[in-house]
Amino acid sequence: MKGDPLERADLSGYHGYQRRLARGAFTVSVMTGLLAYVAGYGAAAKGLVLGSLFSVLNFVLMAQILPYQLGVGANRTRATGIALGSLGVRLALMAVPLIVAARSDRFNFWAAAAGLFTIPVAIFVDHAFLQRFSRFRIQEH
Repeated sequence: MKGDPLERADLSGYHGYQRRLARGAFTVSVMTGLLAYVAGYGAAAKGLVLGSLFSVLNFVLMAQILPYQLGVGANRTRATGIALGSLGVRLALMAVPLIVAARSDRFNFWAAAAGLFTIPVAIFVDHAFLQRFSRFRIQEH
């Protein structure tokens, strides 16, 4: 569609926020995992990084599908199908680190489960603290 507002929208701010959040959250998780590994908690460190990796993948997948889903919003049946399909794929993706950690002694199950909360915690920290007190806050037009 030529008049589609999604095609005309400038999504560079959206994609920049997505990249900044995912990179920052994963960097903090890797650094925390590195500290845990050095402290002698190798399985917990590996579990945390594994869960964090899949949290970031889930977020990136969701962020890539969202603009497409909004673009087909006029067709409710198709938008619902995309939403349910996306949810199923993302839940299956989130189950992978839990299954791997449960079956292997090399990964701590609870650390992998905690790692899955990397992006939600990063979003909370960003909105509750960084956006309020930082000079790098997102500018609204």
